[in-house]
Amino acid sequence: MAARASRLGVVANRAAVGFVFAAAYQSVVGAATSLMSLPLAGDISDLLAGIERIDSGQGQLLVTWWVASTLIITAIAVALLRFKKYISPYRGEPDLDAPGRVTVQAAVAVGAVISALFFLLDSAVGLFYAGEQDVQAVYQAALAGDFEPLAVSALFSVAAGFIIVGVGSRMGRVKEMTAGLSGIAAGLRRGRAGTTVADTVGMRPGELFHVGRRKVDEVTFELFRYGERSYERLAQASAQDCLSAIGSEGTAWANVTGIHDARIVSMFGERAGLHRLVQADIMNTDLRPRVEVSDGYIFVILKMPHFDAGSGSLAVEQVSLVLGQGYVVSFQEVPEDVFGRIRDRLAEDGSEVRRMGSDYLTYLLVDALVDNYFAVLERIGERTERLEEELMDSPTPSTLETIYSLKRQLITLRRMIWPLREEIGAFERTPSPLVSQETRAYLRDVYNHTVQVMDTLESLRDMVGGMLDTYLSSVSNKMNEVMKTLTVIASIFIPITFIAGIYGTNFAYIPELGWRGGYFAMLAVMGGLAGVMLAWFRRRRWI
Repeated sequence: MAARASRLGVVANRAAVGFVFAAAYQSVVGAATSLMSLPLAGDISDLLAGIERIDSGQGQLLVTWWVASTLIITAIAVALLRFKKYISPYRGEPDLDAPGRVTVQAAVAVGAVISALFFLLDSAVGLFYAGEQDVQAVYQAALAGDFEPLAVSALFSVAAGFIIVGVGSRMGRVKEMTAGLSGIAAGLRRGRAGTTVADTVGMRPGELFHVGRRKVDEVTFELFRYGERSYERLAQASAQDCLSAIGSEGTAWANVTGIHDARIVSMFGERAGLHRLVQADIMNTDLRPRVEVSDGYIFVILKMPHFDAGSGSLAVEQVSLVLGQGYVVSFQEVPEDVFGRIRDRLAEDGSEVRRMGSDYLTYLLVDALVDNYFAVLERIGERTERLEEELMDSPTPSTLETIYSLKRQLITLRRMIWPLREEIGAFERTPSPLVSQETRAYLRDVYNHTVQVMDTLESLRDMVGGMLDTYLSSVSNKMNEVMKTLTVIASIFIPITFIAGIYGTNFAYIPELGWRGGYFAMLAVMGGLAGVMLAWFRRRRWI
């Protein structure tokens, strides 16, 4: 009974989504029809009509309108998915994952699919029903006592609701499928594709060569100069400004975004006295986290994981830090980072970071990168909890895909965190005049954070590993239930088929065929056998 009520509630929710979508989209189509003075259907038939008349101005206008309509359809569908709970009469339906940031390619693809399905649905309805389908005409007919158009409209809305929710809820997969288009376009803009370690085979040691994907077009610089009573920030600094700040009075932080330019890396390397191999490592994004302590500087490689706003997949950026006497130089691949609060603290008069030296600033940068792992793991943990509920309720093949996706993400994070813990511990223990005793106490705290991150990661790995076993057991149990049901049905029909086979033979003399009422007696025997077998199965707890 509860399951039936749940199914009816879902149907009511889909009807609500379909009604709201129809009202919103038909308003847009009506406004566009008035502005363009063209008969618009609002589905893929507009594209077909535009292609037929592509040589005329109307044809081009229809094609342009159809592309715009796909974006409008996607925008309305995404809004309905995000705010579905406010228009759903049934509150017992599990929440759907609302799509995040939608790329243009994904929006056009989703809108085109919904537009095509609406066209097919409208055509199918037109085969069986030739009455009014316009919203205003439907309501006028209902007020006049003719409820047939309203019933057809309700069925259409239910189907439309299922189409919108079904296609829109797979927005993430569509974004992954269309992500390659963005990569191709970006690759064409940059003029080159990403490189791998295999491309460095045969090069001399220390040759400056960028390994990885170029993620920015131009290298940009940001410079902070500060002391206990002074502060200066150059958000659009030049390379020369940053080079001049290295070794100057006070403390300087030069943040370089973009590691693909060998000339820029070489300039900073020569100014800071970096070994040629260290310069090459700055441009290699395929290295594991490490800390290297030299006489005049300390070199740190860290990874900055984050979830891509477009596809929702886990992305990893490399951040390299060079700590010297009175300066810190950071190299990162993209402008987005986790150093926003550090910038704010630098701007505050009397802040601790203004009083301390460059080693304390390095600690803050490392601590921010390590604490970022907590945010990433928290998001994975929330996704894991939702996945557990889905496993207990109704696992699907997409559930298995999600489990494997989580496993890959956790393996990626483990490859970054495991060496990080060892390197931070060695960093804290290695004696160097560049790191004060006060800062070493803070570095011990960072080491404790890495241990906590590792513990959290291992717990999530165990949970996801257990989910795979749970999924396989659930699928196996469902298969056993299906096989049990089919076996019970086959067992019931075996004796019935035996009786039917006896009286279906072609012998000339079968006494029971001449009995009056023999047919009904045979049916009674068959029914009795089926009842006895069902009772026996229930007593044995097989059903």
